Amino acid sequence: MLDLMRRLRIATYNILSGGGTRWGAIAEMVQAMDADVLALQEIEDPRPMYDLAERLGYRAVFGRAPRFRHQGLLSRLPLREWRNHQDPRAFPRNSLEVSLELRDGPLTIHTVHLTAAFQRRGRAEPDRLRELRAVREQASEGSPDRHLILGDFNSLAPGERIDAAGFLSLLSDWRRSGALERYGTLGPVPAMRQAGVGAGGGTELELSPVAREGMPRLPWVLQPLVEFVPKGEATDLVVGAMMPREVVSEMLAAGYVDCLRRLHPHGDEFTCPTYHPAVRIDYLFATPALAERLADCQVVGTEGALAEVAGRASDHFPVMADFRLEPS
Repeated sequence: MLDLMRRLRIATYNILSGGGTRWGAIAEMVQAMDADVLALQEIEDPRPMYDLAERLGYRAVFGRAPRFRHQGLLSRLPLREWRNHQDPRAFPRNSLEVSLELRDGPLTIHTVHLTAAFQRRGRAEPDRLRELRAVREQASEGSPDRHLILGDFNSLAPGERIDAAGFLSLLSDWRRSGALERYGTLGPVPAMRQAGVGAGGGTELELSPVAREGMPRLPWVLQPLVEFVPKGEATDLVVGAMMPREVVSEMLAAGYVDCLRRLHPHGDEFTCPTYHPAVRIDYLFATPALAERLADCQVVGTEGALAEVAGRASDHFPVMADFRLEPS
């Protein structure tokens, strides 16, 4: 059994579309975090993850989803057991349940990557609620007092601000340059409207590989609208009011503790996208008993030299939390 350290560091990280050619930058982020346990979303080919685990001294667990966007987990702690929950009736992706061996008893991690589909707005939130309820049910059957549910929730917390105005301004620049159409993030444009796309006379722009891969495919009709949306706090409030928030509200109502907000009740700790941070959709939720041991929680890579690496690695920033361990 592993000798206890003074802290246990647990993190979650969406690496974007399998990592592609970005595994070097992803490895830099993983090394900088120095997490004991790291949940990874959007794994495709697991081999780069296994290679990374071997180089950095982790044991890797890979959980295949029914179709794509699989999940993985890296651990330096002994694993008691793990299960890959793959039930298309409950969720289109999967959830990993990993039980870790600590001296004072097991600790269980439940990973999630809930449905995105932001183009469906509020209509996708019932899907996310159904997926998360299945995970909570699994958690209640295992270690009800000592577990975390973490990952990419694709939902906002109640009352949190988003930088809608800044993000829409960025889209406006990209649209005028033709970048949205050129890189396939603009939906099919009717022939009668094609002349108006990318014809705004804007400066030619080059999107970063992360922006090209991570930008959601948006309906073409939204692109002209970004030119006319007023930029400012009013836009943030109006767009923010339309964003899905029931998932996080239900987690809080169920008694879970949002680790980041427990220690940082105010402020904009955006986790996505790295090329223009505008929203927080990645979370670590702890049971109340576990939250009493919470020592630190932060979004990683938003400032300093690591921010450049984070921008090359993924469209998400990692989120990590430190927990105090019981003395041996």
